Amino acid sequence: MGLARLQTEGVIHRMKSLFCLLLAATAAVTAAAAKPNVLFVISDDLNYALSGLGHPESKTPNLDRFAKTGVSFTRAYCQFPFCGPSRASIMTGQYPSVNGVMRNGGKVDPNRVTLPRHFANHGYWTARVSKIYHMGIPIDIVQGTSGPDHAASWHEAHNITALETMTPGKLADYTHPDAAKNYPAERAKWAAAHRAGTPYKMHPSIRGDYAVLEVAEKDTGLLADTMAVDKALALLKGRQGKAKPFFLAVGLVRPHFPFMATEGSLEPYDARRMAYPDFPKDDHADMPSGSKGRMMDLKKSAVREVRRGYYGAVTYMDEQFGRLMAGLDHLKLRGNTIVVFVSDHGYLLGEHQMWKKGVLWNEAIHVPLIISAPGKKQAARTHRIVELVDLYPTLSELAGLPPEPKAQGQSLVPLLNNPAARLDRQDAMTTVSRGHGLRSGKWAFMWYPASKRAQTEGFMLYDMEKDPKQFTNLAEDPAHAAIKDKLFKRLKQRLELAQ
Repeated sequence: MGLARLQTEGVIHRMKSLFCLLLAATAAVTAAAAKPNVLFVISDDLNYALSGLGHPESKTPNLDRFAKTGVSFTRAYCQFPFCGPSRASIMTGQYPSVNGVMRNGGKVDPNRVTLPRHFANHGYWTARVSKIYHMGIPIDIVQGTSGPDHAASWHEAHNITALETMTPGKLADYTHPDAAKNYPAERAKWAAAHRAGTPYKMHPSIRGDYAVLEVAEKDTGLLADTMAVDKALALLKGRQGKAKPFFLAVGLVRPHFPFMATEGSLEPYDARRMAYPDFPKDDHADMPSGSKGRMMDLKKSAVREVRRGYYGAVTYMDEQFGRLMAGLDHLKLRGNTIVVFVSDHGYLLGEHQMWKKGVLWNEAIHVPLIISAPGKKQAARTHRIVELVDLYPTLSELAGLPPEPKAQGQSLVPLLNNPAARLDRQDAMTTVSRGHGLRSGKWAFMWYPASKRAQTEGFMLYDMEKDPKQFTNLAEDPAHAAIKDKLFKRLKQRLELAQ
């Protein structure tokens, strides 16, 4: 009897142990399922050109619809208006002076606990599609290469390979009009290389800095962002029913040049009616030398054509974003998914006779940012000044993750609850190779320290309420000496705090 009793008690003990293990496993699965997913979407070179945010020409119906599900940040600024440094700043949660990425091609420390790696460390499956860290566009798309990616951030990483400027369609290159003559031979080399699984070296004519390409609707599948969304949707489908929550980062490379769009996405734009970025004849007279970006003396007709191409590329990108969101809804994943849409930096399209990025002008640093999160405000706007470096702590808090100690931004969750909330930091700092900028209240302030190239330091100060196009530099106006001094002190303080 004693032996039987001991055997019975042993069985009961083992059953209790097994039951406890099952309870623990069930709790772990339930906790994982309760964690929100993250879909992080980043556009490339997109300035503040969303129709729903008041842009007079650009057409972005899908992003406008998405904005109704979350909070739009009307005063979001990047920390360095180049792809590589800006994206590194977002992903590390650190200012460029701290993470060390101050140029395109710079690499994030492989040991840095980046935003996706922080999520991976807390039970998330992480993946990227296309450009998240820096990639050269179009070269890394044409070659199907990763650029200076951060491999430790991802469980899976998927590059996109596409023809880019070589895609069949109507091409107009406004600085290299004969570029297309190389494309038939280059297409053949590209196809042969990919069939053989050997590297393809991009011909310089394919770069297309000022090229506009109109692609037939039937060939939409040849475009990089269409491929990226196709891949992202396949990955999302694969996450259905999985215990681990996901952090999926999707890079849309448009409207980065070459300005590629479908017939339908270009149809709303008539180059003859596109606005021309007029500026005073003496516009450059009060500019420090360090403030000047890439200058291009294009004919007015060419400027309008390139701007048409840019906005057509924006509309095409918007269509792909719409497909991605529709897929998220169709897969019934939206209810428990935080969705972020952001651009890495802005872009000049002839303003001040300048083009591209890498400067402190408003068009280059002001970006769209929309965050849609379960249980947070919808169809709301906040006019508080924020930085893209804030995304790291924001997403960590939204997901219930502990703060990452080396992330430098501040959480924007208070603004997702109350768009009028007051944050501790109320200004934004941006750095470029030759200077630093500060956005505070209605003021835009820039400082260009003395250097070998510029023997004397330079300053710019603009009242963005009275002078939103930044034509009148008030830095040397005695009536504004006090505000200049105040902003300069604050900028130097910010620079010290960022170290």
